[in-house]
Amino acid sequence: MLRRQAAAPLGGIERTVESRQVQVVDGDTFRYGTERVRLRGIDTPELNEPGGQAARLRLEELLRSGPIRIVPHGRDVYERTVADVYVDGRNVAEMLTQEGYAKHQP
Repeated sequence: MLRRQAAAPLGGIERTVESRQVQVVDGDTFRYGTERVRLRGIDTPELNEPGGQAARLRLEELLRSGPIRIVPHGRDVYERTVADVYVDGRNVAEMLTQEGYAKHQP
């Protein structure tokens, strides 16, 4: 079942969205409606650092590959929703880490 609430804030509600509803900001952050979503547990290089553009492109590719399940865990200091994000049942942060685009963040 696909739930659509593009303008509603994520809060603590788990939801599945279509890939066309998201816009990638950098290697570990994307927008869904007005909400910024930060992948939980990883850090990727900034866009102006080596590997930053490649990480952004890989995240975009992963998120375009199917419906996206967002499982919120709270907010960070920048008021982004911190979430586990899954595509086809696979954790996107884990894929980015395994492929060398990200490192684990405590």
